Amino acid sequence: MKLKKIPETELEIMQVIWSNPVPITTTQIKQKLEERRPWSQGAVQSLLSRLTERGFLRTGTLGKSKTFEPLVSEDEYFKVESASFFQKFGAKSSITGLVASLYDSNSISKKDIDELDAFIETIKKGGR
Repeated sequence: MKLKKIPETELEIMQVIWSNPVPITTTQIKQKLEERRPWSQGAVQSLLSRLTERGFLRTGTLGKSKTFEPLVSEDEYFKVESASFFQKFGAKSSITGLVASLYDSNSISKKDIDELDAFIETIKKGGR
């Protein structure tokens, strides 16, 4: 299955699922989402149905509760998002420019840069 980019609200739901033990119920998902902002039960159910139809989630039951498990890992989806980002900006984008922009906007720290440097060194030495 070729993964497609999903809308922000669906991504919020996937992030809750990825960051919690599975299977996870609709009620648990809604509770976690509401830690950030209010959600209606109908909206959560509708978005979960869409994600299931698109092949991102598998459903099950636990007692009377409907449960969900991811069929797509966070890492798999991150690769799709990253590729989409670079396709949008084409030749104008570079890894160096991206990192510089993130650093200049305080979106990443010196520690993040050090971790990136260590990662690059590992790759240069044939690791990973």
